[in-house]
Amino acid sequence: MIFFLHIPKTGGQTLATRLASAFPPGRCSVMQADILDADALARLSADHDFFEGHLALGTLGDPPPGLRVMTVVREPVEQIISHYRHILRDARNPLSKLARAMPPQAFLERFGGEMWNFQARCLVGAMRPPELADHFHGAELWLLRHFEDCLARLHWLVPSEKLDEFCLLWAVEAGRRLAQPDLRVNTGEPDDVDAPALRRWLRDRPERFAVDSLLWNAARRRYEEWREALVRLDRVTGEPSPGALAWEADGAAVWLLRNWHPPLAREEGLEWAAGPGTFSTLKVRRRGHRALRFDAMAFFGVRWERVRLLRQADLSDVPLARSMDDGRHIASYEAELGEFGDEETFVLHGAEDVAVLPANPAALNRPRRAFATRNWRLT
Repeated sequence: MIFFLHIPKTGGQTLATRLASAFPPGRCSVMQADILDADALARLSADHDFFEGHLALGTLGDPPPGLRVMTVVREPVEQIISHYRHILRDARNPLSKLARAMPPQAFLERFGGEMWNFQARCLVGAMRPPELADHFHGAELWLLRHFEDCLARLHWLVPSEKLDEFCLLWAVEAGRRLAQPDLRVNTGEPDDVDAPALRRWLRDRPERFAVDSLLWNAARRRYEEWREALVRLDRVTGEPSPGALAWEADGAAVWLLRNWHPPLAREEGLEWAAGPGTFSTLKVRRRGHRALRFDAMAFFGVRWERVRLLRQADLSDVPLARSMDDGRHIASYEAELGEFGDEETFVLHGAEDVAVLPANPAALNRPRRAFATRNWRLT
């Protein structure tokens, strides 16, 4: 079952309606009443393959088994402005009269507490509701204390600016067809606010929505990782795509997955450059092999003797033997894999060292290539 946690004014109605179009009408529920307790959540998850809603505090504290949760978040300044506009035009909102009677900046100074870090409060509050002491000590501390745990419980976290692309990729991942892939719901914003002036005022006060900024940036990073992993999968076999294959023999294989530049053909064979980030992932299928080997050269801002191999599951160090051929300026690495399973994902870490300048300063003006690798193999 998939539950879409709807955070208001993020584009959630559009996304939920599009995804719901991939399910039989009787097995989905969108834009119905708010979900007020865990019992209601359990009933909806039993009766639907996909459902959406706003949640009361603590409703996701102990979710039904097998429930996968998704949500979409928006750039904080734009979400606040949209939220403010909603208050202006919603006569049922107790703040509406005040909002219409006051200038926007004065209203936000006096009554804007509801809108500061609103998206993070919707997410964290659904899983870890605040206690009285949390309100006393400050909402930011409560949010940050549970932030990582709540993010980890989301199966999909989508930045609103990627909504169109997410729908297409999700349909591929789920093997479902969206009947309404281009539908947009509740997207009009009335011209009732001096939005540029309000944006300037808000951006001069980033501390008011700092946790929402963290959430939005986490969504962008998580989305790119999900997207990259998805597009690198072969949809027939479920394995990484052939373009990520660095070595293969008799069913054993090494794939270079995330944070690698496209390979370059050299006389010595394909050359894979790690970067632009400092963590590059690889997947190994051993088939009885006990050691992983590769060579590296052309180090930019990385010391060859400090390159590390980590197990992705827990980021523990994998013993890595290192040696340098000073004549050829090529480093060779070998990792013992005897204690690991047949299929494992590892992380190659090359920490940035600003004391190490590249031989060619022009390298500083293009996307970072931490070091080049080749001759990946299992032995």
